[in-house]
Amino acid sequence: MSRNAVYVRVLLALLAMVVLLAFFNRSSHRTRSGTWLPSSYNPASSGTKAFYDTLHDLNWPVARWREPLSRLNDYGTGNALLITRSREGWRVSFSEQEGDLLDAWVSKGNTLLLFGAFDEWEDSRDLLRRFGFTLPEGSPATFTDLFRPWEPETGASIAARPFEKPGQPSQTLILPRTPPLPLGFPPGTQVLYQDGGQPYAMQVPRGAGRVIYVASAQILGRNYVEKGDNLAIVLGLLAPDGHVPAHLFFEESHHGYSAIYAMARLLDDPGIRFAGLLALLGGLTFVGSALLRFGPITPLEREAGRSSLEFIDSIAELYHRADLRNEVVRQLFEDTNRAVLHRLNLPANVSQELVASRMQQAFPHLPSWKKLARRFDSPEYVAGLPPGGWFRVTRELIQIKTAMA
Repeated sequence: MSRNAVYVRVLLALLAMVVLLAFFNRSSHRTRSGTWLPSSYNPASSGTKAFYDTLHDLNWPVARWREPLSRLNDYGTGNALLITRSREGWRVSFSEQEGDLLDAWVSKGNTLLLFGAFDEWEDSRDLLRRFGFTLPEGSPATFTDLFRPWEPETGASIAARPFEKPGQPSQTLILPRTPPLPLGFPPGTQVLYQDGGQPYAMQVPRGAGRVIYVASAQILGRNYVEKGDNLAIVLGLLAPDGHVPAHLFFEESHHGYSAIYAMARLLDDPGIRFAGLLALLGGLTFVGSALLRFGPITPLEREAGRSSLEFIDSIAELYHRADLRNEVVRQLFEDTNRAVLHRLNLPANVSQELVASRMQQAFPHLPSWKKLARRFDSPEYVAGLPPGGWFRVTRELIQIKTAMA
């Protein structure tokens, strides 16, 4: 089998694979899979985009926060900042300076809402210790924990209930099977929801503000926010006593890999995927066609052949046409004269004697400009140039014009 035949078969196989992939990915109703990122940009089941849009539809003052935490002070007091943390490893760590900024910001009279596995990572454990929590002994998550599977959203759930209070309606908080919160609480902590003595939501006073810590960030996701009384409970946590915060910020700077996630969302669009497959098909076709030549080589036949002496014929015609020859040489002199005046920075009405003198001083190796200019001052002299004189004058003018450039 020839090499061209092998190339053709490989190209056809690749084209067939691309067409099949385009066919199976053509549907715009493909089910979205859940992702681990609890972000307000994430429309999947484990994201909080649905909850964010719900608050926006309820005219809550919600906004996404991707600025430095020091700029929170520009909004005064009475605000709330919601931070979520996944049990997976992709995240941006909180620095010690950011912990100091959050502590000072809360103490001035703001609310910090923590949802998720803040006890899993060293940076967030330091943040909890800053607010008075006493964490049990044990190392935080290590690199090997990055590969453990994410808790399935269809798994078992627990029903955490509030402490019974007179006149308070009983509401049930539905949570995924999540470990309880750390057992060491700072003084003045109010356990809001618990199951069998295990706390799952609590409120900690901090100066003029407060910190609310909930064991799981999945209750803000689409699959759990609609279960039981979750939406009403979360709204109550965000607005205690019915007072909606002046600003409710969803912190988005510490989820990690936001640019990659945005690219994944873009590629998740069926139209983008189909366009990419078509681009791949076009690229394979271009590469394959560049490697192969289809069919025999057919030379292009001209109706009238070009003479090999065409240039010599045109020069011979100009040689015998005195009118054309004189017009060409005069146009060449005028172009050269302008180039000389421009190079020597002289006005257009200057005498040719002065031009010749300057030329002799600056370019002594060039032909005499005075002699050339005197020839062209007389039209009769130019008209009477013999063919040999025409060639010589043309050569000298071209030499001078080239030097002026």
